[in-house]
Amino acid sequence: MTPNSVFKIRRLTIKELWAKNIWKPSEIIEITGYLSSTVYDIVDQLKKTENIEHLPCSGHPLVLTSNKRRLLQVNNAATLALMTTKLNNMYSNLNVSTQTIQRILKNKLNYIICKPQAFFLLKSNHIEARL
Repeated sequence: MTPNSVFKIRRLTIKELWAKNIWKPSEIIEITGYLSSTVYDIVDQLKKTENIEHLPCSGHPLVLTSNKRRLLQVNNAATLALMTTKLNNMYSNLNVSTQTIQRILKNKLNYIICKPQAFFLLKSNHIEARL
């Protein structure tokens, strides 16, 4: 299995050096060139548990998984109310508010939430006056 992120590669590299009896963090830093805080954290984890798996983070789990968030990206012109009713209808056990959708669009998907700018359409006499 190949690691798919830089952090997994770093963890595996440090674990391999640990298995080769290189236990001093300063030596690992010299060999790899990684940040000292990264090396010290991983070495500390190896000393305690001999495992390099990423520990779960605290906090409430996300309401919308990445698959559900992908549904929000389909239509840029949809309103928040339309998006919430669509999601709540698709998943019967999901009860999401418009505030949650707005927060996810802003923080996770980097959307800029704004009202469409109002403009007046030109009438035929205005077009003639411009020409």
